[in-house]
Amino acid sequence: MLSIGLVGLPNAGKSTLFNLITKRSVPAENFPFCTIEPTDGVVNVPDFRIHELAKLSNSQKEVYAAIEFKDIAGLVKGASQGAGLGNQFLGHIREADMILLVVRAFENDNIIHVENRVNPEDDEEILLLELILADQSVLQKTLPRLEKDLKTTKDKLADTKIDILKRILGALEDMKPANSIILDTKITDVEILKWRKTLNLLTDKPIIRLANINEGGKNQKYASDFELDIKNELDLSDLSAEERVDLGLDSTSGLEKLIQTCFKTLNLATFLTTGETESRAWTFNNGMSAPECAGRIHTDFEKKFIKAEVIKYSDYIQFGSRKACIENGKMLQMGKDYIMQDGDVVEFKVGV
Repeated sequence: MLSIGLVGLPNAGKSTLFNLITKRSVPAENFPFCTIEPTDGVVNVPDFRIHELAKLSNSQKEVYAAIEFKDIAGLVKGASQGAGLGNQFLGHIREADMILLVVRAFENDNIIHVENRVNPEDDEEILLLELILADQSVLQKTLPRLEKDLKTTKDKLADTKIDILKRILGALEDMKPANSIILDTKITDVEILKWRKTLNLLTDKPIIRLANINEGGKNQKYASDFELDIKNELDLSDLSAEERVDLGLDSTSGLEKLIQTCFKTLNLATFLTTGETESRAWTFNNGMSAPECAGRIHTDFEKKFIKAEVIKYSDYIQFGSRKACIENGKMLQMGKDYIMQDGDVVEFKVGV
């Protein structure tokens, strides 16, 4: 299961957001380093399609896709040199597959800011600088080893790897994250891609910048990827979708939209299965073939794959059942080359 690390300065709202996301009680007090050890929580990815399929199939159970969130202690300036237990915290971030930068944009004199001011752009710069410096340290140790391998010809791809490392180091020196370096199609060799992933660079992970705002108060301007009034979301967290609509709110909460955004940013999608026992969302990486997706249900299914019987979700809803979809020519029989699409309602046929 892929995980998302909540990263921010102390008191940015990370732990409150984590409490909101996971409905678990973790410390969220008004002082720095309240969180020291990372706390993990698995959450369902909201998906109305599962509930609709379950109603049509009279399913006994609804099973949703899930992702893991890690509440990581607040970073401070100098973390890459060990300030504020920084090395320990940076190690926790390396365990995550994606980084959610939580940056405080709201003004409130009653909530301490570790830098004694509210400036979200500066906060982001501090956070990225510490991640970039940590990545520079890793590459400065890796590069000499690769250059040695090049001389001894132990690694035939050493020359290509050295070129990539130098390009990434150049980006880091310009205060750009490692993920800003996109490899040319000529050098996207599978082995190279796997090697780059083993570097486990912090800024090579997908990053979403979340602004913690106060919808009814004063906020500093900040070009974030996502805005969320975490306190307001917490206050409204017990409302159902129907109650939200009655109050004139969007039926989908900001929190649910954030979880869905994180899921998509991780390049994840879901195919669906439905029946009397359960309606379920199965997670897969965009671009995976039908046999690979069958393997998500059971490893033997990939090896013994024969075909995938696929019905588009919209067709399933329109005609109301698998049988009606077949009668109306809406079921497609797909082979090993079929690339699974998000929302496909599937039944796999496998050999004995």
